Formats: sequence, structure tokens, C-alpha cells
Amino acid sequence: MFQSVPSDPDPWMAGDTPDEIRQFAIESLRWQAQEIIDEVLSGREPGEELARARLRRCVANHPGKPERALLEQLTINRKVPGI
Repeated sequence: MFQSVPSDPDPWMAGDTPDEIRQFAIESLRWQAQEIIDEVLSGREPGEELARARLRRCVANHPGKPERALLEQLTINRKVPGI
């Protein structure tokens, strides 16, 4: 499904970016994605339970890679009418 997503999650950086900056950017992206996931999953609105269930499935599909899970969830939501 995500063959178009590069294995390197930071394609926006120049190739000569120092490794420590690249690693910091990747960790920052993962932290931010996890914060978003945690916020969504902590919701209690009954009408949003289906979205939370989908997100939990995406997280299970991508253990340790919350940025991939969030990308998958956003892609699914884009395809679902009414979201």
C-alpha cells in the first residue's frame, strides 16, 4: 500500500545533512506522530470510535513506527466518504 513512501522518512532534507541532525528529525517526527495518535485514542466521543479502531489497527500494523501508522490512517480517511 505504501510503496511510494520512501524508506527514509526524511526525504525533504538535503543528502548532505549530518547524521545527528537527520536522526533528531526522525525522532522528532516519530514523537509528534505518537502525540497525535495518543490524543486521538484518548478521545471518548462515541461517534469517533470507528476512527479510533482504524487507528489502533494502523498502529498494530506498524509497531514502533507511529509516523507510518498515522500516514496509513490519514490515507484511509481520505478514501472514506464523509470523513
